[in-house]
Amino acid sequence: MEQIMGLEALEAQIKQDLQYLNLPITSWSLSKNNPENQIIDVAIIGAGMSGITAAFALKLRGINAIVFDQAPAGKEGPWQSPALMETLRSPKHVVGPALASPSLTFQAWFKAQFGIQKWDELDKIPRLQWGEYLQWYKTMTEPYVLNQYRLVDVQLNDNYRELIFDTPEGTVSYQAQHVILATGMESFSEANIPSFMNDIPTNYWEHSYAGTDYRRFKGLDIGVVGYSAGAMDSSATALENGANSVEILIRASDMPRVNRGKVAGSAGFTNAYAYFTDAQKWHYTDYVAKAKTPAPHGSTLRVSRHENAYFNFNTQVKFIELKNKKLHVTTTTGKFILDYLILATGYRINWAKHSAFHRLSPLVKTWGDAYTPSIHEENTELASHPYLGNHFEFQAKHKQDTLKINQLYCFNLSASLSMGPVIGLIPGTNVGAERLADHIAAQLYLSHQEQHLEQVKNSQEAELLGDEWQPAAPPSERVQLTDNVE
Repeated sequence: MEQIMGLEALEAQIKQDLQYLNLPITSWSLSKNNPENQIIDVAIIGAGMSGITAAFALKLRGINAIVFDQAPAGKEGPWQSPALMETLRSPKHVVGPALASPSLTFQAWFKAQFGIQKWDELDKIPRLQWGEYLQWYKTMTEPYVLNQYRLVDVQLNDNYRELIFDTPEGTVSYQAQHVILATGMESFSEANIPSFMNDIPTNYWEHSYAGTDYRRFKGLDIGVVGYSAGAMDSSATALENGANSVEILIRASDMPRVNRGKVAGSAGFTNAYAYFTDAQKWHYTDYVAKAKTPAPHGSTLRVSRHENAYFNFNTQVKFIELKNKKLHVTTTTGKFILDYLILATGYRINWAKHSAFHRLSPLVKTWGDAYTPSIHEENTELASHPYLGNHFEFQAKHKQDTLKINQLYCFNLSASLSMGPVIGLIPGTNVGAERLADHIAAQLYLSHQEQHLEQVKNSQEAELLGDEWQPAAPPSERVQLTDNVE
């Protein structure tokens, strides 16, 4: 019978792994870092996967960040809500945020609890189980997290950023030298709502990422616009909760079949992307975006196994009317009468929707400011993405604003055009976090370089006491002494 290790033994192994590597190292910063007085070296906004991975990467370098998240403890990230997929797209052996210890991987966590046989039987990582793993990872790496802290304003100064939070105890402010925006897939974005919804009351429709209770769709005729992974997840969840029917309205003539991004996602590509020219980055990202990413195989089967699921191709919505509490949806292939509509239409950048960044957004250089593509590669959505430096740092639209924003870091999905697959995707999480942490460590040192040099000059820590040797006599005296002995 298989011996199952158990989490307690795994956790002891992790502590041993880190001890062998002398990690985390002792704090060395000479800044005025004082969390009790709300003055800190590094603030991380968001305690989801990216945020806690960045916090651990910094901790391994002797830097203790404070992580702020608007959700209650244990509810960070999208895994409980609003995500609806049954399993992750990433393979089960993905390394993810493990960083310094292989024992911090999902694989190690799973095997310690359920054994090798169950691991071999596992096809994909269940979404909710991934969320449980990340909570355990957070427990093991011990970031300093302040929950129910909602960022409402960022005041920009040359030497620090002042962060204003709305909390259960009232308004709280922190001064931070470096600020990491690990704010997830919705960062600086809004749901992309088509114009045909303009006159339809919001109680008849929602975006696929709304995170609502699908049990209310029991017995209803539901429409889903789109064919993305989100469209499949919404359709399946509605059907599993007793929807009478789900009409999937797909403008295209077929589903995309090949995940182009997956084909490119080698270790070589991940590391080489930083060396791409702007033209190469734009060409790759524009191509993959226009080629479209297919929904996962399992997610699509989760829908098609229901006899009351209908895949309607070449079906573009023309307009919608509300009549007798029903949605009359006119399309290029006919009319659908529905009770409710779910829009799996993605997101688009819109800084104006995020009031906390109203001071930041006018100063940030975008790809539209920095690069002009050829006519056949024009892409207004890509043009609105922030144009970042080599380490996720925002770039100023005008030189005089550089000091205000170059210690703010875009560590979220909107960084992907500038940085490649090292952010927003589980396989590249380690690479992105280490690149960011290395840069911040260097900047914290350089900001106090003179004081560090003074420490070198004034050090009194003696390695030799002076009694480890005796001064030698001059050579001539040593010869005389030798003659006398003879």
